Formats: sequence, C-alpha cells, structure tokens
Amino acid sequence: MKSQFLVSVLFLSGGLASGQSFRAAVLNPNVYRTEVNFDAVRLSDQHGNIYNEEVTVDVEGRFMDYKIISEDENGYIIIRVLPRVIYETINTPHGLKNRIRRAARGEEINCRTDDGYYYNLAVKKENFPPLGKTLLSTKIVGVPLVHPFKLRAALGDQDWELQPEFSVSYSFGIRLRRGGKFTPKYLTLIPYGFGLGNAKYFRAKDDPKEDGVAITYYQAGLLYTWNKVNFGAFIGFDAMISKRNDWFYQGNSWYSFGLGYKFNND
Repeated sequence: MKSQFLVSVLFLSGGLASGQSFRAAVLNPNVYRTEVNFDAVRLSDQHGNIYNEEVTVDVEGRFMDYKIISEDENGYIIIRVLPRVIYETINTPHGLKNRIRRAARGEEINCRTDDGYYYNLAVKKENFPPLGKTLLSTKIVGVPLVHPFKLRAALGDQDWELQPEFSVSYSFGIRLRRGGKFTPKYLTLIPYGFGLGNAKYFRAKDDPKEDGVAITYYQAGLLYTWNKVNFGAFIGFDAMISKRNDWFYQGNSWYSFGLGYKFNND
C-alpha cells in the first residue's frame, strides 16, 4: 500500500512539473529564476582562477535559472547559472560587454571558456531587480500540520468509518514552486511524516470504546501552499503501544486532509 502510494505521488509530480524547470528544481537545491536582466561580477571559475570583471545575466526576453552557492560577509551572493548557458563578449554602441545568455538549440559550448555554468558570479543583494530572484525550490522542508479527522478503511466486518480524531504531525518533503510571481504557490511532495493524536481504543467491532492515544509512524501525501496556507491529502498508518497494542485498527491505513501555515519567508 505505502509503496503504491509513493509511486503514484512520483508519477503525479512528473506530470505537474517537466522540462528544464523540473530538473532545476529537483536536481539542484536553492534554485532561483530571473525573468529580467541583472548585473553581476564574474568572480572565479571551478579551478579557483579569479577574474573580478563585470558581466550581465541576459535573459533575452525569456528566463534563466541559477543556483545560490553561498553568501559572503560583504553582502555578496555567489551564484552559478544553470546549463545550458554561454559566456561571451559582444560589441555594443557603448563598447565591449560581457554577458551570459542561454545557448541556442544545438549550439556548441567550449566547456573551459564559453560555458557560463563554469563560472561563479557575485551579485550584491540590492542589485537583484524585481522578478530577478524568484524561488523555484528548496531542498527539503519540514511542515507541521493538523488533521481534524481520519477516514479509516474497512477492516473485517467493520465498514469504512469517518472518525473525529484530532492529530498533529510533522512531515518532510520536496517543495516545488507552481507559479505565482507575487503570491507564490507551492506543491510539496511528502514521502514521510509522523504524528500523534487521539483515537478510540477497542479490540472488536462491538466492544465498548475508550479514549486513547495513537502514534502515526508513517504518513505520505501531497501538500499545496497558497498565500501561506498549507492544505493537502494524506494516507497514514498508526498504532497504539504498551497494553493497547491489540487495538482494532493497529497498523492499518487511514485517509485525511492536513492543514497548516507557512510561517517562514523565502
């Protein structure tokens, strides 16, 4: 059951995000996008050679994705523009100008001189223009959630049952940006979470029910974030411990939705 659910999550994510954006967001942490040009300093290459010369990141009316490497004590953010991009010097009415642009389809790139990905760039925080630093993804996020009820699957002669069981959980996942320039929207793929909540303890269908506590030892789902509000659908498995480990629903699945709030700003 758990493995089938995870396969479904991954399949769905492949349909929701594709192409260069998906590869950039999933395969590289701390990836951002610019839809406008901005100025930077070509700081160094991958062998440590220092250049310290001005360069323009030129989106040519489209967009460009880059990865933040670090931030130094002088307020500079060190970035690498993601492939495939070209570093070149061009003639302009104002003289020679260095720029990094996206490579055309089929255009060859000399990996030691022309490849823009080969260089580390430095950008002052205040030099990022509007739409110049839009987050695409974070590597891993932890999300606190509340679940107001649980729909428990049929078991034996017990039918599906919707129970008002309040629980809290903490889930880990990969968050993908799903558009929204000024009010970001995110989709988070949750492969694992755990939690704690109230549940009714009984051993058989017709037994009297007593108040108890159930531990969610595994849950997974999809979480959508809009205007800082998190909500999504989940499947999970829980159990009671100690003398109540003979609980009727011990280790069986439940379904629910989760609600939460995104406190931090990106």
